[in-house]
Amino acid sequence: MISTLLALIALCMLALAATAVRLRRAAPLGAPLVAVICAGLAYDCAAIAIGPAFGFGPALHAVNEPRYWIHALLTPLMILAVMDVAGRAGVTSLTRRLVRIGLAALTAVLVALGVSADILRLRLEPETYADTLRYVNTATEGPPVPAIVTILVLIGIGAALWRRAGIAWLCLGSVTMFVAAAAGFAHFWIGNLGELVLQCGIAATLTAVATRTPATTPAPQPAPETA
Repeated sequence: MISTLLALIALCMLALAATAVRLRRAAPLGAPLVAVICAGLAYDCAAIAIGPAFGFGPALHAVNEPRYWIHALLTPLMILAVMDVAGRAGVTSLTRRLVRIGLAALTAVLVALGVSADILRLRLEPETYADTLRYVNTATEGPPVPAIVTILVLIGIGAALWRRAGIAWLCLGSVTMFVAAAAGFAHFWIGNLGELVLQCGIAATLTAVATRTPATTPAPQPAPETA
């Protein structure tokens, strides 16, 4: 049952990736990043969904290892994606040079933390849940700081976008993901559902921006710095 659910989530993620590619003119930086992230999350779900067909062993181990690379490298990139999308929707603070540099630096730090926890110290052990077979990283200690910080930043940007442009999808999706992530510690698949809701929220936001902004509209200019 859970394997089937994850396979369906993977298909939905691929559909969202295709949607982001189609809307790439609306956000030349954000949309391609969303597409890559959704494709990576589709792989994550598919790798768990096919576990029963493989069984524990070297093949399933090899299939599961990239899941952790994907989360370490791609999760923080959502900050840059929504920064671009929200900036084009009218959140002018996100077009300021210093703000963009600061968010890029934060993203780099979060990627580095993820690489340290989920790539350099990766130690996979088999785990069974319901009908799923997967490998989990037993070397991690404490909460997933990069993921938590990323979601909190997305909630903040989403709230600003809701207030400035009346687009609520990003904020609602981010809050849902935050709640689902907490529940996911007991039942991991809830976290996958939360990721789907979040990416749907980002895709809906991207669609709203695309419908408001003609394809020929130039990129937003940086807002003037204030003392």
